[in-house]
Amino acid sequence: MKTKKLTVLSVIIAVNLALSYVIKLPSPTGAGFVSLVEAGIFIAAWNFGPRGGAAVGGVTGLLLDLIAGYPQWMIMSLMIHGAEGYVFGLNSKRLQDKLMMTLIGGTIMVLGYWLAGTMLMWLMAGMSMPWSAAFLATASDIPGNIMQVLVGFVVALIVNKPIQRLLAKADLN
Repeated sequence: MKTKKLTVLSVIIAVNLALSYVIKLPSPTGAGFVSLVEAGIFIAAWNFGPRGGAAVGGVTGLLLDLIAGYPQWMIMSLMIHGAEGYVFGLNSKRLQDKLMMTLIGGTIMVLGYWLAGTMLMWLMAGMSMPWSAAFLATASDIPGNIMQVLVGFVVALIVNKPIQRLLAKADLN
């Protein structure tokens, strides 16, 4: 990647991190939180493709968990949001394609956090809790994660046009 592109992706990460840290809601299980992190991931993926989406998703997810006090989630967020961002950047020129990639990437995020949450809850209970109980308990985070993807998609749709005009002026090619 060119230096300009890396710089822009770094700015997206910084803005996304700040907004996601300030605007967040605790999850029902207390295992994490719901934020605006997807908005920046969508913007990076739509404008810089799968690699840009993966970089912004992974780095933002990792750093957000670190500064928000959830270090146990850092590596999982790196992988889950990174994969999600990669998928968001695939074939994302038309609105129909963006919707399809949102469905696939959002599913990766929701299922990824559900399984990761199950594993963490089971481990934190000293493995004395039945796996099925942890699986059911963490299911309460699913609606919040779905809303996180949908709100991020809508926010990104609203702000992406002005961002594209700025990027066009920056001559990133």
